[in-house]
Amino acid sequence: MIIILVLLWVLLGLAVFFIGMRGGPAGARQTLHTESNAGQRIVTLGVLVLVAFGLAVPTLVLAFNGQDKASAGVGGVHLNAEEQKGRDLFAHACAVCHTLSGAKAVGQIGPNLDVRVGEDISTPAGRKALVLSAIEEGRARGLGQMPAQLYQGKEAQAVANFVSAVAGH
Repeated sequence: MIIILVLLWVLLGLAVFFIGMRGGPAGARQTLHTESNAGQRIVTLGVLVLVAFGLAVPTLVLAFNGQDKASAGVGGVHLNAEEQKGRDLFAHACAVCHTLSGAKAVGQIGPNLDVRVGEDISTPAGRKALVLSAIEEGRARGLGQMPAQLYQGKEAQAVANFVSAVAGH
């Protein structure tokens, strides 16, 4: 597919080159008015093909590239669908307070999860358990900063899976 697109762009570039060699835009314009109807149709078709590719190529790149980037996490971690949902939920309720590079969060109120979860706890199961505990029970330390039950059930699991997957990367 890419080779075909490259070849078509090379052909269009050669067409522009040859038009330029005929005397530039003025020479091309003069040739256009002195050519037969078939020649004019070919030039019109060429312009339409150029416009179509100018619209189609960026559209295809955007359409096929979006899903690939959604699963990419920090540090080469690839996120599954649940972890992607957890990233969105984390960005909504947790990123304001916490720092976590996997979510591009730079909050200063709560602990830095890259250090607290990612470096301090060595096993993925331990990381997940700590995050689930914090979500369910909250973290007070005498001041009541993090409320309990920010998320429940599957949403809490998704956030915990996301944080345990990306913390420290």
